[in-house]
Amino acid sequence: MAINLATVAKQKKIKYFLISFVDLFGVLRSKLVSARAIGDPQKEGAGFAGFAAWLDMTPAHPDMFSVPDPASLIQLPWKPEVGWLAGDLVMDGKPVEASPRVALKAQIAKAAKLGYRMKTG
Repeated sequence: MAINLATVAKQKKIKYFLISFVDLFGVLRSKLVSARAIGDPQKEGAGFAGFAAWLDMTPAHPDMFSVPDPASLIQLPWKPEVGWLAGDLVMDGKPVEASPRVALKAQIAKAAKLGYRMKTG
């Protein structure tokens, strides 16, 4: 069953969600979204300009969206009214291949096909 972030926000007293992704230089990019307005961003993502996020794009490219992964939710211990979420980048309904998270998922899938399991940390 899919996790409904609006319901989680009420249960955990979260007022804001920080939808995040990492650019090619390792910089965390985020958008703060009110818990009351999380419905659309949970389905469609929070919009970002790809060229401004250092993902090898130009201003001519369409906006990209960071679709939050509810399974990644972390309630910030130093600011419990904020829930942090990792996002999967999409543009025109397709994953953004230059996104580090998309690239990592692809490598994990390739390793699994070869019978390996990736471990880090």
